[in-house]
Amino acid sequence: MSLFKRSTTILLVLLALCSHTVFSHTYLSSVYLDNKALAEGDCVRKHPSTAFDSPIPLVTSPDMTCGWLPSANTAANRACPISAGSSIGIQWHHNSNSPSDDIIDPTHKGPVMVYLAKSSTGSGNVWFKIYEDGYTNGAWGVDRLVANKGRVDVTIPADIAPGNYLLRGEVIALHSAYDVNGVQPYVGCVELTISGSGSATPSGVAFPGYYKNTDPGMLINIYNAVSSYIIPGPAVYKSGSSTGSNSGSNSGSSSGSNPTTKPTTAPPTSPTTRPTSTPSTPTSTPISGGDTLKVQVNGGSNIWWFGMTFSGGNEETVKVELADSGSVSNYYIMSKASYGYFFSQSIQLTLPISVRFTSASGKQVVLEKYFTSFTDTSVKDTQRSYGSSSSTSAPTTKPTNAPTSKPATPTSAPTTKPNDPTTKPTSAPSNGNTRITLKQHSGASAWWFAVSVSGIDAAQIARVEIKDSNQVSAFAALGNTDWGYYTYSSSGFALVAPFTIRVTSNSGSQATATFSSFSGNAELQTTL
Repeated sequence: MSLFKRSTTILLVLLALCSHTVFSHTYLSSVYLDNKALAEGDCVRKHPSTAFDSPIPLVTSPDMTCGWLPSANTAANRACPISAGSSIGIQWHHNSNSPSDDIIDPTHKGPVMVYLAKSSTGSGNVWFKIYEDGYTNGAWGVDRLVANKGRVDVTIPADIAPGNYLLRGEVIALHSAYDVNGVQPYVGCVELTISGSGSATPSGVAFPGYYKNTDPGMLINIYNAVSSYIIPGPAVYKSGSSTGSNSGSNSGSSSGSNPTTKPTTAPPTSPTTRPTSTPSTPTSTPISGGDTLKVQVNGGSNIWWFGMTFSGGNEETVKVELADSGSVSNYYIMSKASYGYFFSQSIQLTLPISVRFTSASGKQVVLEKYFTSFTDTSVKDTQRSYGSSSSTSAPTTKPTNAPTSKPATPTSAPTTKPNDPTTKPTSAPSNGNTRITLKQHSGASAWWFAVSVSGIDAAQIARVEIKDSNQVSAFAALGNTDWGYYTYSSSGFALVAPFTIRVTSNSGSQATATFSSFSGNAELQTTL
């Protein structure tokens, strides 16, 4: 046990809206050269905020080139120098570039791949694969990625011609791939200057363009028994092979089976019921089909969480986006759920809200400032379809579907910052341990939970973690933000009591306290 020299109060906030799980999504954050970690973002095409680390919604999207955010098309700060034949490491993370980060939700099973392109834009048939890790010995590439703390080491082919290249890392999550367009790709790019005496120019494929959402590696039910899996993309280029070795055939190494039926039960990542606390259980009545689009707001929608159901349209709808009259000024891709689509970030929505629908052929219907209430859940018939004059063609240039810079630092969560506890320990217990007090904020709930921790020095805390009685079955680290909070967010499920908070000091000492409910102002004491 360790004794802290002084006592101050710090505030720890667990923010459980419903946008991502605590493990959740991932992004390519940094590079290892000569086995040394570079600073986060060095040589990496910018990823402005982990609040926008969502998967690319369509394999036909132009965002498949280097990442779905607009800044992925912006040049990196520099190109990392590396010689052909050398090894390079790329690092994936969920929250931040820290050893305690959770990388990606371990239920997001799927392959991990790396491509190269001798190109500054990544456009055209320029990408050749240099690494893949699919399904082997009952485990997925994502399993090995998580076990290796998000790091993937690959060798640059020794025979390729020198020059400026893009390295494209890709993780494909298959937990929802039993539906067409259910696959979730995560993509990031690194800029390299490769030196050497080689002359090989391997033939390549295009992103977007090469993948199809019906490819065996893209449409698969991983909840059935999987004995083998066909990794998406071309074969891995081997140094010394002919320049045309990547013929473009979808001959990725064999390792799953293409599903013929959907799961008979919900995937493990889906809740069996939605919570009854805010946001409330979606109560939308199923909407009948037809050529015109019909939309309906889900019960429980509010400034922090907006759910919507729709039906109709004379073509398959493959993407739904949202914009509001405040911070979400550019259309943002909504997440798909069993009941429809939802939006949730650490951003307050401002009415009225606009929605944009995109069909499989690229046509669009835009409902400009259409929703003026969070509580009006009546069915609205738009009298529009993808074939009508009211729909518009998809833009020929890459759409902007997320803010181009980090969102403004939140100053409240969700409406006011919790106050510090009014009482603090005046002295340590006689046994020499440090007594800490955990106190819930009055607004705590299964969707938003806040706790203050007093009696310890903030500088002495190594990490704070949570474990609940539902899906967070192992202690999960909270993300440390640059605006003074630790945060927790979830997607598609609520926290279930009882739940435990664990605090770990820099010396390795730990203290845990278990709360029996989400009732506000509950207070527990423990020692560290």
